[in-house]
Amino acid sequence: MSWFRVSGGRLEYRGRITREPFTRWTQTAEGVAALTRVASGLRFSLFGRHWAARRRLWRSLETAARTQSVAAGIADEAPRFMQVIARLAYSDGLPRTVIALYRLVVVPRAMIAGHARVGLSKRLGDVRELASLDEAVRVFLFDQLVIEMDAALQQASASPRKPVTGHDEWSCVGVSKGDVWVDPMWAGPDGTGHVFMYEFPRAGLSRRDRKLLESAIDEMSATVSSLTKLQRNAMVRAASAR
Repeated sequence: MSWFRVSGGRLEYRGRITREPFTRWTQTAEGVAALTRVASGLRFSLFGRHWAARRRLWRSLETAARTQSVAAGIADEAPRFMQVIARLAYSDGLPRTVIALYRLVVVPRAMIAGHARVGLSKRLGDVRELASLDEAVRVFLFDQLVIEMDAALQQASASPRKPVTGHDEWSCVGVSKGDVWVDPMWAGPDGTGHVFMYEFPRAGLSRRDRKLLESAIDEMSATVSSLTKLQRNAMVRAASAR
């Protein structure tokens, strides 16, 4: 089960973390290194020191995540994640158009992930229960929270009919995967795909305007896909520099 969901048009924390992402992380180079380091400081274990290290790290993480301060901190990150996307929609250089006098902007996931991680790490890094965690586990948690929020937004299948609330009138009206904006070799899965953000009028959209918005999203998708990887990368660099 994912850690976040979209309910009532808003991204929200489900209230608990699950073990599967942690288990996958322990099989990565970073996770193996953390287990080896912790295991080296343990005495004999019936099931092996690596098993004991994995169990110890997970228990410390789960226990911290269940505390009121950490749970509240994580819950607060959901609306902040959407605020990050909304603020990035103001960036110059990103593909945009105007529908019914309001802006429709393409925001690359690579930019969202980078900005979200920085703010989240600073805020949650100050929470006492998380500050006492093993450093590698803390980094895993912060990275995974961004991954989980991004995944929940994708799973919501946002559209002009089912927007996901952002900030300052901005709402997510679509998520697209596949187009490469930043080299995935160093950016990972965040290097592909983008989010469509629309500056929704407070009175809502008429049926005619909604149809126009849906058509504009299709047209912008085609335009973005027709760009070369270098052109998309240049847009990200230009937008990030301003």
